[in-house]
Amino acid sequence: MTSDPASFFRDMLGQWETMANQFGGQAMRTPEAARAMGAATTATAQVQEATREAMGRALAAYNMPSREEVSGLSERLAGVEDRLARIEGLLVRLAGDDAPARPKPARTRTPGKDKA
Repeated sequence: MTSDPASFFRDMLGQWETMANQFGGQAMRTPEAARAMGAATTATAQVQEATREAMGRALAAYNMPSREEVSGLSERLAGVEDRLARIEGLLVRLAGDDAPARPKPARTRTPGKDKA
């Protein structure tokens, strides 16, 4: 037995990587492997679509919005905020320097005296 207990695992991992690389290099060049990878990709896409549809139905059953609905609301809200910012900018420009400054709140508390 070796003095380094982890060396066995490093050697085993190295051999496993070498074998996997050899197998992968040879096997992935065949048309069958390409078809299998294509089928796996298609199956994954179908599972994702089915999951999305099932989640949409579940959310609808609980009367909750879907991801698409929340995204739509977010876009609409961003549009409203942009329009409000434009309106605010126009109002500031129209008011110009003639507008009175906003009054500051009165300081009615004195430091240290309001503490009980």
